[in-house]
Amino acid sequence: MKRYIGVLAAVFFLSLGYGCATKDFVSSRVDPLEGRISNLESRISNLEKAGMTSESDLKKAQDAAARAEEAANKAEDSLKKCEAAQEGAASAEKKAETAAEKSAKEFELMQKK
Repeated sequence: MKRYIGVLAAVFFLSLGYGCATKDFVSSRVDPLEGRISNLESRISNLEKAGMTSESDLKKAQDAAARAEEAANKAEDSLKKCEAAQEGAASAEKKAETAAEKSAKEFELMQKK
């Protein structure tokens, strides 16, 4: 029985020794992964910067669109004011022509007297 326990203990300790990875083995497996991870981190960083740029560009475009819409509204208001002024000028012109015709008729009548 002692022999059986001794053999079992020996097998147990030997299996533990073979199951552990050496420092060189771990380094040989981890080093390539570190390089790949750092490449991925830099890519992600670049994509995040590009995303921020895209978001800021989108914000700028939206602001520009809002300003353009505001300018279009002001232009429409100005156009309406110009049309109203044009109608007022046309009305004043007709009144002036009517007054001129009246004055001309009165002048003719006075000349006949």
